[in-house]
Amino acid sequence: MNSKVKVLSIAAIAILIAVGGWFALKPAAPKAENVAIRELETTIPTLWELAKQLTGRDILAEEGVKREPVNTIQSTGGTTAIQALVANNIDVTSSSAWPPFINIVARGGKIKVLLGTAVSRQDNECGQSPLLVLDDSTIHTIKDLVGKRIAVNVLGAEADYVIRLYLKKNGLSISQVELVVVPEEKEEQMLRTRQVDAIAFSTTGGIFFDLTAANGGVRKIPGTSNYETKGESMMAGIGFRTDFIEKHPDAVRRYVHAYAFARRIVYDEFQKDPERVRKVFADICVRKGSNPRLAKFFRTTLWTPEHQLIADKDIQWWLDRFIEDGLLKPGQIKPSDIYSNEFYPVVKNK
Repeated sequence: MNSKVKVLSIAAIAILIAVGGWFALKPAAPKAENVAIRELETTIPTLWELAKQLTGRDILAEEGVKREPVNTIQSTGGTTAIQALVANNIDVTSSSAWPPFINIVARGGKIKVLLGTAVSRQDNECGQSPLLVLDDSTIHTIKDLVGKRIAVNVLGAEADYVIRLYLKKNGLSISQVELVVVPEEKEEQMLRTRQVDAIAFSTTGGIFFDLTAANGGVRKIPGTSNYETKGESMMAGIGFRTDFIEKHPDAVRRYVHAYAFARRIVYDEFQKDPERVRKVFADICVRKGSNPRLAKFFRTTLWTPEHQLIADKDIQWWLDRFIEDGLLKPGQIKPSDIYSNEFYPVVKNK
């Protein structure tokens, strides 16, 4: 072997040793925490189920998230979900509006919203979900609600406080109506059997509202929609207990990332072929024993890629209303006490 070849051979060996040493010293990719995140199960398809059946991708597994479904027979409205969170029965809430989060934090509850889930806009079902009454009802305006029974999905959440607001705008108070707690899937039946005079659902519209409207014989009361009451805003989010966040930050981050990616996948698939997504929704409903007719009204406009991050103004609007009504003292709570975007990735493609 001539001297030139020897030099090249030695150089090559040196490079291999250096590269091998670099890989040996390079820290391994962090493994997911072996912790299960307990989450309320629902009778309608979950985001995880939709994403998996549409694409064959298990987003939770891809992100290293272990989900533990918790079955419940109670309403999964915002108030009950957050109470279950504070009681350590679950680790993450279902989508809940700001009022119950504010109420819990004001009372010392240690929770934090880490991603927004629904936007109230003029052109989506979150914004256009006013009270429904029967066609032959004597209720035609907000002032006609005096002495009437209104079904809401849960007390202390979005519907409760939005109703208070539009009553107040019309010179009325919440004491002049009766709010009746009825699960959303039962509200249409309660209205048609005249056990209540009006139904509010959660004021976020959605499949149960649309199904009731499509069945006919009902009409909307002007001025009672979410958008007419509040304008455009991020109106709901998903939260964790702060002790869980502090103890398992990696698991929380992975969950938030998984949710964001799965949501974007379902959104993109719906833009390409909404009927295919609705068929998948119906198939899952059949498997879970819920009503496949709901699939006809499924859409993804509760959230769009243009509305990813929560803003201070979304929370401050409600804080101002609570202060006006004497439910909070000025400066008692600030928006950052309620939410953080720290764990949220702005998702483009995955």
